[in-house]
Amino acid sequence: MFEATGITAVREAEYYDLFTEWREDTDFFVTVAKQYGAPVLEVGCGTGRVTKHIAAAGIGIDGFDSSPERLRIAREALPAESGVKLFCQDMRAFRLPGSYQLVMLPYRVLQELATTAEKIQCLSCVRDHLEEGGRVLIDNYNPSIPKLARDPATSARVMEKTGPSGEIIRRTDRVVSRDYLSQSQQLEVVYDVRHPDGRTEHYVIPYETSYLFRFELEHLLARCGFAIREIWGGFDFEPFGQGASDELIVLAERTARALQPKPRSCSRSI
Repeated sequence: MFEATGITAVREAEYYDLFTEWREDTDFFVTVAKQYGAPVLEVGCGTGRVTKHIAAAGIGIDGFDSSPERLRIAREALPAESGVKLFCQDMRAFRLPGSYQLVMLPYRVLQELATTAEKIQCLSCVRDHLEEGGRVLIDNYNPSIPKLARDPATSARVMEKTGPSGEIIRRTDRVVSRDYLSQSQQLEVVYDVRHPDGRTEHYVIPYETSYLFRFELEHLLARCGFAIREIWGGFDFEPFGQGASDELIVLAERTARALQPKPRSCSRSI
């Protein structure tokens, strides 16, 4: 998971929105929220990047995140009259007072959980908070086998932005290593900040993500009590297919009960 503390967490929250401007996904999430109705819950709402657009469309939404620093930014971005309730909770074991018609996991939130057990914990909590017939929307990235096979050293991405006080912020995202057995990646986000007065800051945030292929995600959802309703390959609602889409977006409906595996006999006829 993505975890930072102290001044590193403060700076990461302050600069987060600058480095997510490239994601043209907010209209997509607003459209889905309009279609499937309120109330909506956003898992991993962070700084409120998606939350504030859904609230501005007049749709009732709550959110939670494990980062108090990101939630502070979100609260500042949301007017009091929006009625949005924000909670600081862990997505592996959250408990909120209400139930919801739609639960959203935008920007690859589920993949911040490294193990299958953690993902099941999260999706079980999601199901517990959904009304009967409610839906969950999961935005994952679509794993590319050729990209995963490359040397991690070639996978760095560097972006540079100007901060609110004129500081120059250079962010480097890099893959440190990959564990193909566990389908996980160890990554680092590095912030190098140069202030107008010449001061510099350097922050390193290590974290781990996992990746899921389409049918793994489908089976995981079935196991947790969901039925697939839609699979899209991008934010224009294009069908998931053989193209080069980076997105694997699944809409699933809460079923009457979770899938119970049948006991397997150890005996064998000869």
